[in-house]
Amino acid sequence: MAASRPADKKIKERDVPSEAFAAAPRPLVPFFIIAPLWFISLGLPNLVYSGVYWYDTLHLIKWFVAGVPVAVALIVAGARLFFYGRKGLDFRVDLFGAIWLGLLAYTMMQSLWVPIYSKVSFLQEFLCFAAVWAFYVLSWNSFPNRTIRPLLWLANLNAALNVVFAELQIRNLNGFTRLILPTPGNYIGNTGQQNMFGLWMAVCVMSSIYLYIAYATTPEGKKRHVAVTVANLLLMAVNFWGLWNSTSRSAILSLTVALVVLAFIILRQFGRDYAKRLGHVIVVLALVAFFAVACNYARAVELVSKTVDMVQNVESFGGRDGIWATSRTMFKMQPWKGVGIGQYKWHYLEAQREMFKTHPDKLWQYTHWAHNEFLQWFCEGGVVGGSLLTAMWGLWGISLLVMLRRREHVAPEVIWACALIALISFNAFWTRPFHRIENILWLSLAFSLFNRDMVARLMPGKVFSLGNMTRICGCVMLAASLGGLYYLGDGMVGDRTIRRALNTQNAAAQRTLLEKASEHFMVQNDALKNLGYHYIQLGEQTQNLETLSSGFQLLWQHFLREPHSEELRVLLDWSQRFQSVAVLETLASYLKPGTYRLGVQHDAVDSRGNVVSAVVLVPLQSSGGMRIVDNISDEGITPYDESEK
Repeated sequence: MAASRPADKKIKERDVPSEAFAAAPRPLVPFFIIAPLWFISLGLPNLVYSGVYWYDTLHLIKWFVAGVPVAVALIVAGARLFFYGRKGLDFRVDLFGAIWLGLLAYTMMQSLWVPIYSKVSFLQEFLCFAAVWAFYVLSWNSFPNRTIRPLLWLANLNAALNVVFAELQIRNLNGFTRLILPTPGNYIGNTGQQNMFGLWMAVCVMSSIYLYIAYATTPEGKKRHVAVTVANLLLMAVNFWGLWNSTSRSAILSLTVALVVLAFIILRQFGRDYAKRLGHVIVVLALVAFFAVACNYARAVELVSKTVDMVQNVESFGGRDGIWATSRTMFKMQPWKGVGIGQYKWHYLEAQREMFKTHPDKLWQYTHWAHNEFLQWFCEGGVVGGSLLTAMWGLWGISLLVMLRRREHVAPEVIWACALIALISFNAFWTRPFHRIENILWLSLAFSLFNRDMVARLMPGKVFSLGNMTRICGCVMLAASLGGLYYLGDGMVGDRTIRRALNTQNAAAQRTLLEKASEHFMVQNDALKNLGYHYIQLGEQTQNLETLSSGFQLLWQHFLREPHSEELRVLLDWSQRFQSVAVLETLASYLKPGTYRLGVQHDAVDSRGNVVSAVVLVPLQSSGGMRIVDNISDEGITPYDESEK
């Protein structure tokens, strides 16, 4: 490979960028299979949601359309590895993929020395990240560069549709169809959450900019048809309109970081002629922002006020300071072992209790996420897990610097991959893109494109062939994919059963359905939780103390597995009613110190109507209430939305 490249040389389109990819006798997954599967897995999830037919009204169908294509491709790859063997099909893993596999193996082994609160959460998150690793390996081995461009067009159309959905939502005009998430007054499209909507817009705007710059001419040096250029610029404008009106500061800043990376690589690699096209894009984006302000001044004021608040109250990081302080405390409590993958949310209340000992000024909050993916990985994986994740990003960063220093000739798709990695990585410092399958698959694809071209070239000895293990690996792939499909299918049956239970008004039928749903592992904890609420509601209606006690015990056992603020509130009330002093003391310890005390109420009335003395929770001062921030947005703390579970 040439060490340098003339500044005025045009960017050439390339199909297969590296010798490592071209050397395989047969593709791991044939193009006519992997291309449509990847188009579904990458292009559809942000357009669909589960709906009221399911208990999980948002994510379940997203998991289905994102995960099933990966499983199908894995079945094809596994079968081909088994039948062709080493001689007919060469399956290889690069250094990045090997480190990632080591991370997966470590997180799986954590269960040997870390007490896992929720085995359901542990298995679910492990399967998710294992599927993303498989997506990376299959992309590295089989997904050709020529397919990226139509994929980006599909993504941009997806984003534009989401902008239309969001515009209808904010005007409360989305009720005419079930295709749009029923969240009137919100600007989120079918992504389900403000910051995730903003991130998706940022990804697609950056992709449009890349298409405008990298494909200015045909391989023969002719200019692209003007209609193609205009269509791309229109999609860019629509999606930037959506990004601006999302008022998501993290997404806007992430796009800015991506554009800086994009501009630097293009200027360094290809000279000023192509960098000038980035200037054209900046003008287009500025015009869109101007019209957005003119058409919706209120949202522009909202964005400005949020930005000013971020500058004036920089120490709060948009309401994240307490969450990050709790996360650091959680890490310090288990620095080497970690708390286990998927267990962060179930250790949050305990860690927050410890955090208040050193930060009594912080707010009481509850969240499922650290709102910093790297910090959460250190909490869950400990020093070893966090270090392995850091090593993956470090390998990318070092390879990028070497590429720029040597001015290595790279495919245009590698430039897009670098910008996308920078975009999502920066966003991960503020939100949770790694925990949304529709986002992390894009990151996995970007890493596979970059590493296939650059890491394999800069470190050719760090591409590993399985050799005699090829057929065994094929069997493992088949077993893992079939097992994952069974787990998902069984979970969907259970999820649907819970929805059927909650839709019925017949107490006996509801109880039977919830007990039946508890037999499905993926929804077992949700079924038992709802069964607890069922008994409490039934006990209140029938005034049956035994039924009430059964519900209380079910919720208490559920809380011990998955401590959540919702059950904390309910159990605080019922532990006082049942005078379960030990349970009340345990629950009260999770509240902010100085806002309550345990006292004795001498005129309390028991279940039989007798006047007795009772231990109760006495508020000492206004604590602002429990702030539940599973849906933290760039507006700071927002109320918990059931759809964000």
